[in-house]
Amino acid sequence: MSNCFVIGPIGDKFALLGSAERERYEESIQVFENVIAPACDEHNLEAVRADQIAVSGEITEQVFRHLYEDEVVIADVSGGNPNVMYELGLRHTRDLLTIQIGEYGQLPFDLEAVRTIKFSRSERGLIDARKQLSRALAVGLAEGGDPVTATRIWMRQQQAMQPSTQEATENAVVHISTESMGEIDEVDADGLLERMASVEDTMPQLAGVVESIENVLTGLGAKAEEMTREMNFLNSSGGPASARLAAANRFSRLLQEPADELTQYTNEFVRNMDDIDGSVNGILEYLSLNPDAREQEDTQQFLLSLINLARVSRQGMEDLSQFAGIAENLGSLSKSLGRPGRQMAQSVRTMAKAAALMDEWESAAARLLSRASPARANSAGDDHSTQQ
Repeated sequence: MSNCFVIGPIGDKFALLGSAERERYEESIQVFENVIAPACDEHNLEAVRADQIAVSGEITEQVFRHLYEDEVVIADVSGGNPNVMYELGLRHTRDLLTIQIGEYGQLPFDLEAVRTIKFSRSERGLIDARKQLSRALAVGLAEGGDPVTATRIWMRQQQAMQPSTQEATENAVVHISTESMGEIDEVDADGLLERMASVEDTMPQLAGVVESIENVLTGLGAKAEEMTREMNFLNSSGGPASARLAAANRFSRLLQEPADELTQYTNEFVRNMDDIDGSVNGILEYLSLNPDAREQEDTQQFLLSLINLARVSRQGMEDLSQFAGIAENLGSLSKSLGRPGRQMAQSVRTMAKAAALMDEWESAAARLLSRASPARANSAGDDHSTQQ
């Protein structure tokens, strides 16, 4: 059985309950036990964390050996822990399989451009992450990893320092004919179109979910106004606390159904994002490396659709954010209002984490459009203005 070394935030399992260190430990163990370890088991890999190293000796030295020698390293980059970033940087000096995972909304800015399996911290989200990680391991073990830019540069520098080895390698390279390269380009183009079509098929679903959320918020706003009017009337008329409590209980029942709907729609939104985030990032990465592909009109339209979708989602998030504060404070009015209030506030947080991915898509799409030829970029800008 081969080793898979796992780097990630460790925390302290002996810290006080509720402390930041204890919470960090519990969150990292949740990901390790529900995502990383079972995915590794499927491929006969033994997942090992730094705090599980039992061999006597200096732990730091053992960590470095695992980073240098192990066939596979999985890095949980949630929260951008400094130790994790340092260890990940060391691993990137090795041309070996390295896979990153991270929680939505918790990725460091510097890693946004690196392919990462993103997950939501829910039962469904962790299951989906395990499946994605297992697929990534299957491909990586069969075909080798896809090194990040830093690793490619590092390896080139090493080869430059060893001219004899580099010369031998160059002599062993199989040169591909122009005709063969054309066939490969054609296959890549077909794959790109299929992936773009698949993502475009999902976009109306995402837009529809955002619209449904906005409709729920409209209904909640109307109920909130009604509750405010009645509470103000009871307060101004000197009504007893029992009357205000009865009103609060009644509104709690009225709010529960839309709160359930909001939870349903936000979970659906997260599932849809889980399904297409990898495809979108793959497309954007392909386009960043293939200038000719991003000059195509259908590619330009795809990038514009990403930007438009992000803007629609952002408007929905602004409405949600305005509502979040109200929802959080409902519990202070009465205990019965606390449950739907907390549920709605949780929906806001869940939606915000998933929607943050669209901001990343929008930024990448805008950069790619700006790198198109002037004629194409101007044409795309006109089309974008027309769609507003």
